[in-house]
Amino acid sequence: MPVLVSLALDKGLDLLGTAVGQGLLVVLLITAAVIAWLWSRRPVDAVPPRVRQFTLLRTEDSDGSPVRYETTLPTGTTIAPWVNGHQRHYILTDGQLADGSFAAEPLDHL
Repeated sequence: MPVLVSLALDKGLDLLGTAVGQGLLVVLLITAAVIAWLWSRRPVDAVPPRVRQFTLLRTEDSDGSPVRYETTLPTGTTIAPWVNGHQRHYILTDGQLADGSFAAEPLDHL
C-alpha cells in the first residue's frame, strides 16, 4: 500500500509540476508583454526649454540702449510687451545678432 501512495503522490506532483510549469510560462509571457507595453508608453525625456534673449528691433530704452526680452517661447511666436508705455507687437525670429541675442521684429511699424 505505501508503494501505491508513493506512486500516486509522485504522479500527482508530476502533474502539478507540469501544470504549474505551463502556467508559469504563460504568466511570465504576459508579464513581459505588460512590461514592454508600459515601457513603450513612458514619457520621453523632453529637452527643457532654454531661455533666450531677444533684442526688440527699432526700440530704445530711456538710456538709449536696445530693449531686451527674455523668454522660452519658440521662434515664430508673436509677443506684445510694453515698451516705453506702449504695447507693441513683435515676432520672435531665429536670426542671431552680433551681441548673441536673437532678433524680435516689430509688427506694428512695417
